[in-house]
Amino acid sequence: MRTFAYLGSLLLAALLPGPSAATKVVVTGAAGRTGRLVLDKLLKRGVHDPKGLVRTEKSMKRIAKLSGPDALSKVEVCDVTSLEALEKAFAGSEAVVLCTSAVPKIKLRSILKVLALKLIGKKGRPTFRFPPNGDPYHVDWLGAKNQIDAAKKAGVKHMVFVGSMGGTQEDNFLNSIGRVEGEELSGNILKWKRKAEEHLIASGMDYTIVHPGGLLDKEGGRKIIFGVNDELLERKTRSIPRDDVAECCVAALSVDEAKRRSFDIISEDPADTKEPFAGMDWNSFFSTNKANCNY
Repeated sequence: MRTFAYLGSLLLAALLPGPSAATKVVVTGAAGRTGRLVLDKLLKRGVHDPKGLVRTEKSMKRIAKLSGPDALSKVEVCDVTSLEALEKAFAGSEAVVLCTSAVPKIKLRSILKVLALKLIGKKGRPTFRFPPNGDPYHVDWLGAKNQIDAAKKAGVKHMVFVGSMGGTQEDNFLNSIGRVEGEELSGNILKWKRKAEEHLIASGMDYTIVHPGGLLDKEGGRKIIFGVNDELLERKTRSIPRDDVAECCVAALSVDEAKRRSFDIISEDPADTKEPFAGMDWNSFFSTNKANCNY
């Protein structure tokens, strides 16, 4: 009898489902200020099995310095301009969090010009440039398109896309950065991001497109304010800590109501908060705020 009971228990154990494997998630732009926070949160919580992608060995060193050497075991260098390399990196993953973005460099001479104007009582703005092939057209359009196409080909089901508010405004200041008169493909970072967002929506994958306001390198944990179609740009406070943007991205991976969504977010200024904030209820946030951005 004991033998039959033992064999029965073995059969039952074989038939019952074991613990489900953690969902594999790839974070691109993992060495960036927002992407690194997304990767850190995923690593610390252990709910997902994350992998970060960076473009250079130099970026690997940056992650080791800021997140610790242990994080390097979950990071690899990948050429985001190569569909083949991206498809290989995305293989077996359920979701991708796209955090890549063109990063402008300030022109030193323009700073001197601004200082000179200030001396005579006039105002001026510094000017910026993008490194070769690091401009919005190559990074925010072609690079993002490559990631979307590779993700779909690799069988990825859900992509979280970190964009930016201001996409409805052609004359937004961000579009002027790096723009060169007569060069149609120069500048226009918001235009190229928006084009990539439209490509993602048309891809057939589930998507969560997050448009944060002005990004702050400050502590997170603030109350998040929801909006669409750049309506939040009319508010006095239009910024949000990167940490809260990263939190929103991580939450979107686990909330069904976050799928097939495109929206804007900013945070409430702690100085304007009369009562202590208990923290975000992301299920409620996504289920009660149902509007989507228009394209």
